[in-house]
Amino acid sequence: MTDVDPRRVKAGQIRDVLLQMAAESPAGKSISPDAVARAIAGKDEKVWRRLMKPIKDEAARLAKDGKVIMIRKGKPVDPDRVRGLYRIRLRAEGEPMPVYEAPKPEDDLLDDDFILDDDED
Repeated sequence: MTDVDPRRVKAGQIRDVLLQMAAESPAGKSISPDAVARAIAGKDEKVWRRLMKPIKDEAARLAKDGKVIMIRKGKPVDPDRVRGLYRIRLRAEGEPMPVYEAPKPEDDLLDDDFILDDDED
């Protein structure tokens, strides 16, 4: 596609492209969200990068609905807690919903804007 306005791309279009690309990938293989963005917006990085957040939001919705699984570092990741790089794959027919690992305490610290020092007066 060319001349795509990322502000006008609808969630349904993202969902359709994401599911189609995931279905076309080999069984058990994942796709990257930036590949979905490029499929919608083309090669102009300034355009497709603006789709990354809406793609992540739609992937999370699909994961909560049990249609896809979001993967980080080779493991399923809770769609509400995914941070950083992730990939997406279809959930196989009959595959149970993933059980997510509980977040580690140090993971929560990384999300804070700052950490208070106990030695401060």
